[in-house]
This record gives sequence, structure tokens and C-alpha cells, in this order.
Amino acid sequence: MMKLLRAGYRRYFRNILFWIALVASAILGVASGARLKESAMLDDMYVIFGFLIFAAFMSLMIGREFSDGGFRNKITSGYTKGKVFFSEYIVALTICLIYTLVAAGIVSLMNPSAYGNILPELLIKSIIGYLLLIVSMITIIFVVSVLISRKAVAAVLALLLVIGLYLAAYEIDFALSRPEFQKEMVQREDGMWELTGGTEKNPNYIDSPMRENLTFIVNVIPIGQAIQYNEWVAPLFDPINVRILMGEEEKLLNTMPFYSLGTTIVLLAGAYVIFRKKDFI
Repeated sequence: MMKLLRAGYRRYFRNILFWIALVASAILGVASGARLKESAMLDDMYVIFGFLIFAAFMSLMIGREFSDGGFRNKITSGYTKGKVFFSEYIVALTICLIYTLVAAGIVSLMNPSAYGNILPELLIKSIIGYLLLIVSMITIIFVVSVLISRKAVAAVLALLLVIGLYLAAYEIDFALSRPEFQKEMVQREDGMWELTGGTEKNPNYIDSPMRENLTFIVNVIPIGQAIQYNEWVAPLFDPINVRILMGEEEKLLNTMPFYSLGTTIVLLAGAYVIFRKKDFI
């Protein structure tokens, strides 16, 4: 296993794609850091660009193992398919986490004040939550890349999958944000008008059981988690408007890691079963 890991890291570090993706991650970090200087919230598109970097890099690198006969050579040399599969996953995961660390490190250096007034509990839970959702997304891309032997097809599908998951998560999150009751304008005693929650049912409100089903789906999708983190948790890092954890934010931080772990374990186990049945000889 260790020989496979060492060989895998050498293969990645010696490939020009590794350095291109590393530079792209650094540029993304600079752009994200500049954005956070203007606003405590980071646009979802910055997260999507990071996942697109993962998708392009991983699909092409793993695809070369199919086209160049790397998987076949390892298996014919006596390595089990399990060792080949998990060594490739560990290497790909580590490399993508390096890219994440580079981008996040640059963002932190450009915005050191963002962590000055943050509760340690919030910081720790946020780091764990973001890290696990990133691992979950990396796993999804890895599964697509390792189960499709044609490099070009895997690359296109991985990129389209990232975009498709973002669009799906965005639409679901937007639909779930619709209020249960329509707002209405009410005139106050001083003659001024204000917008308040009305009593008339909103026809576009999604009720049970569909609401619970859509909530589960958006929580399972890593990009859906990222959207919710950006909506509920990111504002807590605003050094000017410091707030304590509220119910919705605390619930999010406590539950999302379990969705990420579940997605990662289920997909990785399923992909491993299919990988073992593939014929590489």
C-alpha cells in the first residue's frame, strides 16, 4: 500500500496538471480574499470554481491511469483492486486538500481580522463542517473519475456534475426559502407603511412531506451545504457585526458533518464494489 501511495504522489507531483491546478487554486484564494475584504459573505461561485478545479484535475489524472494502463499494470503486478482503489483515493483526496489549504491560507492571510472576535467553538465547528463537505465533494468527483475509463468522457461528466449539483442545490434552497405566509404592507399609527408577515397562505410555500424530502436532498449535496454555510454561518465571521450562535446556525453546524460523512462513506463503498468488478486485464 505504501509503495502505491509513494508512486501515486510522484505521479501527481511530476505532472504539469498538478502545478496548473495549484496556481489556479492560489489565484482563487486571492480572488476570494479580495472579495471577503468587501463583504463577510463569499459568493457561491467562488466555491464552485474550486470544485471545478478539482473536477478537471482529478478526472484527467485518474483518466490517464486508464489510458496509460496504470491500473492494469498495478493489478497484474499483484496488488489487489482494493489497494489500488483506496491508494488512488487517498492520493487524489490529499492533493485536493492541498489545493484547499493553499486557497484557504491565502484567504486567511488577506483577512486576519475575520477571526479576531470569533468564538473558538464556532471556528472549530466551521472548519470541521467545511472540511467534511469538501471531502464529500472530492469523493463524488473521484467516484465519477474512477468508474468511467474514458478520460474525456469522465472530465466532461465531472464538470457537468459540479455545475448540475450547484443549479439543483440553488433551486432547492431558493424554493425552501419562500415564506409560509405572504407579506403585506401595513400602515402604522404614525402614518408610515411597513412590510409585515401576513395571514394569507403563500401558494408557493412548500409544505410537508415534500419540504422534508427537499431539505434532505439539499443537505446531502455538498454544494447545497456550502450555500447554507454561506447564508447562515459566514456572516458570523463579520468582525464588525459580531453575533453569537443562534438556533439555525447551531443546528446547521451540528448536523451537516453527518450528511457529509454519510455521503462520503456510501459513495465510496458503492464505487469500490463496482471497481472490484471491472476487468482491467
